[in-house]
Amino acid sequence: MSEPFHAVEFMRRRREEIDREDAGLTWEEKRLKTREALRGDPLWERVREGVLSAGTATCPPANSEPAGTAAPTENCR
Repeated sequence: MSEPFHAVEFMRRRREEIDREDAGLTWEEKRLKTREALRGDPLWERVREGVLSAGTATCPPANSEPAGTAAPTENCR
């Protein structure tokens, strides 16, 4: 019988792997790497399109929202 899958443990290990891969990169380089990794991903496109209606999104001023809370928008690229 196989061992049960532990999502939290998996994500912690993956986060550590990503941190090692990204060691030495600036925040801008990390942002660009993530954006490139998501470009053309069908799941990400569906999530992104489901969150915002076309033409209604605007970019918040820099640092206006706590990190990770601002919704991604086409206009903010």
